[in-house]
Amino acid sequence: MFKHSIVLLAMLLLSLTLLSQERGQHSGNMPAEGIISGYVIDAKTNHAIEYANVTVYAQRDSSIVTGGISNKKGYFYITEVKYGKYYIDIDFIGYGKYRIDNITIKPDKKEVGLGQIKLDLAAELLGEVAIEAETPRVEYKLDRKIVTPDKDLNAAGGTAVDVLENTPSVQTDIDGNVSIRGSSNFLVLIDGRPSPIQGSEALQQIPAGTIQSIEIITNPGAKYDPDGVGGIINVILKKEKRQGINGLFSASYGSFNTLGGDFLVNIRTSDFNFFVGGDYNQRRNEGTSVSEQRTYSSDTLFVFTESERERGRTNGRIRGGFDYYISPKDVVTLSGSLGLNKMLSGTDDDFTSYWIRDGIESNRLDYFNENRFNTNGMFYSGDLNYQHKFMKQGHEISTYLYFDNDSDTETNRYDQYFENPDSTGSYRTYEVSSGQNLRAQVDYILPLWDKGKFEAGYQYRQKWTNNDYKYESLISDDWQPSINNLYSFDQNIQSGYATFSHEIGKFGYMLGVRSEYTYRIIHQSNTSIPFDSVYKSFDVFPTLHISYQMPWDMQAMASYGRRINRPRGFFLDPFPEVVDAYNIRQGNPMLEPEYTDAAELNFQKRFKSNFVSFELYYKHTSNKFDRIKKLHPDNPEIMISTWENIGEDMSLGSEIMGNVNITKWWNMNLSGDFYYYEIIADGNNNTRSNSTFTWGSRINNSFKIKKSGTSFQLSGFLRGNSISSQGTTKGMGMVSAAVRQDLLDRKLTITFNVRDIFRTMGHESITDTDFFYAFSSMTRKSPTFSISVTYRLNDYNRRKDKSVERDLEGGDEM
Repeated sequence: MFKHSIVLLAMLLLSLTLLSQERGQHSGNMPAEGIISGYVIDAKTNHAIEYANVTVYAQRDSSIVTGGISNKKGYFYITEVKYGKYYIDIDFIGYGKYRIDNITIKPDKKEVGLGQIKLDLAAELLGEVAIEAETPRVEYKLDRKIVTPDKDLNAAGGTAVDVLENTPSVQTDIDGNVSIRGSSNFLVLIDGRPSPIQGSEALQQIPAGTIQSIEIITNPGAKYDPDGVGGIINVILKKEKRQGINGLFSASYGSFNTLGGDFLVNIRTSDFNFFVGGDYNQRRNEGTSVSEQRTYSSDTLFVFTESERERGRTNGRIRGGFDYYISPKDVVTLSGSLGLNKMLSGTDDDFTSYWIRDGIESNRLDYFNENRFNTNGMFYSGDLNYQHKFMKQGHEISTYLYFDNDSDTETNRYDQYFENPDSTGSYRTYEVSSGQNLRAQVDYILPLWDKGKFEAGYQYRQKWTNNDYKYESLISDDWQPSINNLYSFDQNIQSGYATFSHEIGKFGYMLGVRSEYTYRIIHQSNTSIPFDSVYKSFDVFPTLHISYQMPWDMQAMASYGRRINRPRGFFLDPFPEVVDAYNIRQGNPMLEPEYTDAAELNFQKRFKSNFVSFELYYKHTSNKFDRIKKLHPDNPEIMISTWENIGEDMSLGSEIMGNVNITKWWNMNLSGDFYYYEIIADGNNNTRSNSTFTWGSRINNSFKIKKSGTSFQLSGFLRGNSISSQGTTKGMGMVSAAVRQDLLDRKLTITFNVRDIFRTMGHESITDTDFFYAFSSMTRKSPTFSISVTYRLNDYNRRKDKSVERDLEGGDEM
C-alpha cells in the first residue's frame, strides 16, 4: 500500500506541476504572438453572455487553430495566435452563430480587438409557435447507442431496466436481469464513474425519471476500464446547466401498490452550481412457476414443484454536490450520495418427490415449503474532481478521487411442512457483508497538429470485501448456529493508458493501449475449510477505432478491443453456503479470469432526419467461466451451483437499426439482430458444446399531437431462444403502450402506461446433462399499469420568450 500511495502521489504532484507551469507561462509578460479579444453580449438586452464559445479557424483550409470562452462579463482574450489570416465563429446555446471574416495577425498588427459582438436568439426559437426538434428515443453514434428515457413513455415511473427493455443490443428478463448481446457481465457507470453497486442490481435501483440518457458502449476505447466483456452501460443523471433556479419533481403509482417519487433542484450562478436530488421507490411483482427435475443415479429421482412467487424492492437515495468555476479554465466538482435498499422475495412451494426403482415408485413425499429472502443494505459514495483547461483549445488535465462503501444484511429462511410423516423444520441463513472501493486517477489531453489528440492517464483501484455467513436451525424456539464462514477479499489494480487519435480528411483513427497490474488476496477463516489464496497478473488491452466519412452522407467505423471479466468475490469462496434444503451455492477458488476479443464494423446512412445503421460484430471469449449445476457427491437430492472455467465461446452477428419519421406526427424506430452463437466446452463438469442461430426484433411507434400536447407510444419486442453450456432458454416477447399529456405550458406532464398487454413475458428453460434434467417455467401477473406525474420548475435568467424556455437544451430535459 505504501508503494502504491507513493506512485499515486507522484502522479498527482506531476499534474499540479504541469498546472503551475502553464499558469506561469501565461501570466505576466504578453506572449510574442497574436492576440484576439472582444465582448459577447445579447443583441436584445445588451447583457453579457458567459461561456460563449469562440473558435478561431485558419482561412486557408478551415482547420481549427485555437479558441476560448467568454467570462462572466462576456469578455474573451485569446493569446498565442500565429501570424496569418483567420475567421472566427462565436456561438452559445439558443443563439444563432456569428461569424467574423478576414482577421489578419501580422508583425505590425499583433493584437486585434473585435469590440462588442452581439448575438441574436436563434431564429427557430422566435415567434409564438415553438419548433420542436424531436430527439429519437435511441440515437446511434458510431461507437455507442444513446437512449433518452424522456422519449420512452413506457418507461415512465420505472427504472433503468425498463428504459433498456426495448433497446438494441440489450436483453432483459422478468426478474430485471440485463445482458448485452447475451452477456450478463458488463460495467455500470454513473456519469462516467463506477457505480457502488454493479450489474443488473445497480440498474434496478435507478429511477427512469432521474436519467437524462443511457449510453451503451459495446466496444470501448482504452480510456475506459476493460472490465465487463459485454461492454459498458453509462447512466447519465439529470443535472441542470442553465443559470437560475430549476427543479424537477415526479411521482408515480402502479400495480401491486408500486409507488415512487424523485426530485432534483439546481441553483446556478455565474461561478457556482449547486444541485440536490433524491428518490424513493417501492416496487413489487407477483407470479407463478412450475418445475420438474430428474436425477439419474442407480435409480431415478423425480421432483415436481408448483410455486407462488413474489418479489419486492424498496430503495431510496439522496445525492448532491456543487461545481465551483474558479475561472473560465478551472472547475472543481464535489458530489456524493447516500442510499438505502431493502429487498424481499419469497416463494410458497408445493413439492412432490419420489424414486423410481426397477419401474416401481417408492419413497413418495408431499410437502410444503415457505421460503423468504430479505436484504437490508446501505451505501454511500463521494467524489472530488478538478479540471483545468489550458490556453489551447482541447488541452486539459483532470484529477479524480472516489470512494464508496456498501453493506448488506441478508436473511434467508425456509420452513418445511411434511404431510407424511407429519413434521416441521425451520432453517435460515444469516449473512453480513460489506465492501469498499477506492479509486484515484489522472487524465491528460494534449491536442496535436490540426486534428490530432494524445490522451494518457493513470488509475489506482482498491476493493475490500468482508463476509460473515451463518447457517442456523430453529430448535426449541431458539436459532442454533450449525456452520459459519468468515471471508475477506482484497483486490488492487493499477493501470495506465494512452491513446492517439487523428483525422486526415475524411479518415480518422484512434490507437489505444491499456496495461493493468492486478494483485488479489483471499482469506477464509473456518474450522473445517481454512483457505488463503494470492493471485497476481499483468494484462495488456489494445484498442483500435477507425472511421471514414463516405459519400452520400454515409459514415463507416471499424473497431477492435480486448476486455476482461474478473471473478467476483463470492465466485471464489469455496465454502458451501445453503440456499435451501435442496440447493447449495459454492464458489471456486481456482476460477480464472476470462478474456474477450471483439471486433465491430458499423455503417450509417442519414436521410435528412431519418437514418439507418448496420453493424457486424464478432466476439471470442477464451477461458470462459459460467455458472453450472452439479449433483452433491453424497446426496443426489441436493444440487450444487458453482462457477467453472468451461472452455470458450464465439458470437458472429449483425444488427440493423433505423429511425423513420413517417409523418410530422409519427416516428417509428425499428431494430433487429441475428447472430450465431457457439460454446466450445472442455467436456468437464457436466458441460457440453452447444450452438444456435438466434434473433431478436424491436419496434417503437411514437405519435405526437402538438396542439393538444398529447403523445402516444406503442412498442414491443420478440426474442429467440438462447443457450448455455448446460441447456436452453426459450424466447419471449412483450407489447406495451403509453399515453402522455402535457399541461400548463409543459410544466406539468401526466403519463399512463400499460406493460405486457398480452401476458407473454415469461421465462422457460431446460437444463440437460448426463446426470440430471431440469425444466422450469415462470410467469408474472400481467398486464401491469402505472401512472406518473412530473412538474418542472424553471427560473431561467435569460428567458425572454416562452418558446426559448421550451426548446433550449432539448425541451423535455430539465
